[in-house]
Amino acid sequence: MRPGEMAVTFLGTGTSTGVPLLACDCAVCLSTDPRDKRTRPALTVQGPEGTILVDAGPDFRTQCLAQKVRRVDACILTHTHADHLFGLDDLRQFNFQYNIRIPVYGTAETLERVQSVYDYCFKTTQEGGGKPQLDLVELIPFQPLMLCGIEVLPLWHWHGEVRVTSLLFNKTFAYVTDVSEIPEETRPSLQNLDTLVLGTVRYEPHPTHFHLEQAIEEAKALGARQTYFTHLSHYFSHKDVSEELPKSIALAYDGLRLAF
Repeated sequence: MRPGEMAVTFLGTGTSTGVPLLACDCAVCLSTDPRDKRTRPALTVQGPEGTILVDAGPDFRTQCLAQKVRRVDACILTHTHADHLFGLDDLRQFNFQYNIRIPVYGTAETLERVQSVYDYCFKTTQEGGGKPQLDLVELIPFQPLMLCGIEVLPLWHWHGEVRVTSLLFNKTFAYVTDVSEIPEETRPSLQNLDTLVLGTVRYEPHPTHFHLEQAIEEAKALGARQTYFTHLSHYFSHKDVSEELPKSIALAYDGLRLAF
């Protein structure tokens, strides 16, 4: 990959339960369309100097096998809800395979939670099958950094009453998942991008997520050339919703790959 190039792979595009849901017989959960099979939300951003993982939920190992993720050089956590955090232990295989420590980036609040949930990684214990070798690095909103040859600008937005990290890569591609409101100080960084990703959970209003109409209005207001919706529930049939959306908006799906 040459300087300035970047590739994005959606590892998972489902909501916190995944799709199909357990014990659900609705049309989407029984669908044979592979785009309706949605694991918990995560993606990789590959740059000229390595691969960044964004979030590591409980499906992370399965996602890596499905999408042929062979290496992770850095991980960014948007927040610490279970569907974004509870696969972090599986990074240890990349530690072992490549003899590397992996930096994990997040806000101070996020890193404090990581140290609590994964306390065994940061103290002396018997190792047995091993444990992740992680270096925690604080992200400061609006302070850019270089990772894997990519400029990353951390931003923030609301997920109900929780502050979540949004991410802008190479001033081109933005990832805004688990979102109920975009604050005014973040909005200028998201205007008129090449590609924008917004979390969108269902048709009806939701207390901590955009619903479909709200997400469409935000996509139009922010004006990206192409917007994708992620964090999708079983209320959304990929085929049916796609037919309703404007041309510049689409549903993401597990395995979707974008090149920049």
